[in-house]
Amino acid sequence: MANFSFLTGKRRVLGGLLLLLLLPAIQTWLNIKIFRTSPLAGYSEPAPRPPLSWQSLRNNTYQPALERYLTEHIGFHDALIRPRNQVAYSLFNQARAHGVVMGKRNTLFEEAPILAYLGRDTVPAAEIRANVQRFRVVQDTLARRGKLLVFVIAPSKAAIYPELLPAAYQQQRPHRSNYDRYATSMREAGLNVLDFGALFRQWKDTSSYPLFARGGIHWSGYGLTLAADTLFPYLEQHTHLNLPDFRRTGLEVTTSPRHPDGDMVRALNLLWAPPSFPMGYPMVQFQPLQPGQRRPRLLVVGDSFVWNFIEQYPYLDSLFAPDSRFWYYNQVVVWRKQHDQLTGETNVAQLDRKAELLRFDIVLVLFNEHNLKVFDQGFSQDALRAFGGH
Repeated sequence: MANFSFLTGKRRVLGGLLLLLLLPAIQTWLNIKIFRTSPLAGYSEPAPRPPLSWQSLRNNTYQPALERYLTEHIGFHDALIRPRNQVAYSLFNQARAHGVVMGKRNTLFEEAPILAYLGRDTVPAAEIRANVQRFRVVQDTLARRGKLLVFVIAPSKAAIYPELLPAAYQQQRPHRSNYDRYATSMREAGLNVLDFGALFRQWKDTSSYPLFARGGIHWSGYGLTLAADTLFPYLEQHTHLNLPDFRRTGLEVTTSPRHPDGDMVRALNLLWAPPSFPMGYPMVQFQPLQPGQRRPRLLVVGDSFVWNFIEQYPYLDSLFAPDSRFWYYNQVVVWRKQHDQLTGETNVAQLDRKAELLRFDIVLVLFNEHNLKVFDQGFSQDALRAFGGH
């Protein structure tokens, strides 16, 4: 009898293990959600189902493509990603997200800005001179029409906190970066340039709170308000405009980062978020228009560092006219495109670029240090061509 019970117990264990092995296939087959899971963060290209052909079998492209497709579509795939990533993060100090590495004090970095800081992606000197000279021509062209063009360099987390980089990168000798070369060339050429890379290096040692979050890509809320306190008076000084007023009314200190200060942490897809540095978030109050003030039309051409001025603190919405625009990487209209009553066009290449530029009072070109390898994403070249240049 005891032996029979033992055999029955073994069968139950084996049956349970077999069921566990079959559950992913059953879930995929029935297409039902057995467990509710939050969607994974981060960007990834979904694997398509590969077409079967004799050629793909012969050149061995079908099998790997099918394996990737089945792996992504197997049952409980998303539910198991977070436990796997949590184990890698907590036990092995590994960040399981594309292009993300973990530095000292569990600080997360993107690898591309690290390589840019180390000078591993430098462009030829002749290209830098040509880009800067062309930008100066566009700056002068717009100035003759009463428009201000300013190049704003956003800081790089890797360049501001090199002491927190992973040891493997700290052991590498930095070369002169694109940022160093462009910043020098732009100043020598007389460009209107606001270099927050240099300013953040100065503010770092005296800043009361982090200028970048432990798990964030972009300047922190505290760093952003410091930049705003410099940027908008600069625009007033160079345009003789009187922008609406804003002032700080307090400060909130928290270890719960506000969006987007935890964007890299979210991309890790962990079970629970790691602790954050204590973050300071100034409370900013925007005042209504006073006599003699106006909201000028603004065009911003830039990368994702612009979003903080829109989403984290509403500087652009509060200080500039409703028909202002943000051209993301000089390609897509992504902010206030809903106000475009003419064509509703969101593809910048399809716009009348000359007419667009002439209706703005201020044009800001804002790119992060590590994106200077592509300078202004073709903005000055497109603008010069629109005004009849070469």
